[in-house]
Amino acid sequence: MFDSLLLVVFLTSFVNAENSLPEDFTRCRQKDAKLNECLKMAVPDALRRMKKGIPSLSVPEMEPLHVDSINVDSGSGPVVITQMYKKIKLHGLTDSVLTLYKADLKNYRLRTDSITPKMEFIADYIMRGRILLLPIQGKGIANITMVNLVVKHDLIGEPVVRDGQTYMHIKDYRVKFIPQRVLLHFTNLFNGDKVLGDNMNEFLNSNSDLVFNELKESYEKALSSVFQNVTNEIFDRVPMNKIFLED
Repeated sequence: MFDSLLLVVFLTSFVNAENSLPEDFTRCRQKDAKLNECLKMAVPDALRRMKKGIPSLSVPEMEPLHVDSINVDSGSGPVVITQMYKKIKLHGLTDSVLTLYKADLKNYRLRTDSITPKMEFIADYIMRGRILLLPIQGKGIANITMVNLVVKHDLIGEPVVRDGQTYMHIKDYRVKFIPQRVLLHFTNLFNGDKVLGDNMNEFLNSNSDLVFNELKESYEKALSSVFQNVTNEIFDRVPMNKIFLED
């Protein structure tokens, strides 16, 4: 669910490594008439090359990608749940393919669509709430798998000038998740009661569309904030002309 980091991964290769960027990486230039097509190919290609990270460039391992924590709340409708996730591992990111890329650099805006065949979100969880009329609570390991996940990203930036250099600060990051299918599994539901836990996991998967759709906006908001912070770690310290080459 989280291949919005595709762009960040590609950009990371430029950080403090302008003179040591691997020669086999595709470089895209601002004035290229086919800039969008170049980025559409370059981002997933760079991502695949960085599965195990690139220590010389301080690029972290991308398979899996680690996220410290997120909190997800849904407070109305048929699903009312509070979820806390820690020690998150995201599997499948490096298999993502970009289907659309639109860079409007004059207006500091980036839009992209991607598809990931199988994205697994594995984490320690604490959960409490209700689904329809059924109470649910537990503390254990969560596995949320999204099949053929389409992600739509909209990055809205603004120029920040420092020391004569222009940086593109992302002030708003919007993301939408559209999975073809969602599989859910939570260990240790109801304090380890196997019968109740198995029944609830079966119920969750039988109603995964309802459950995910009710929680989707909360997931999107939580992860948009994560993606925005990570993106700005790059954009706020690397000038635009070092990210999108001018010549």
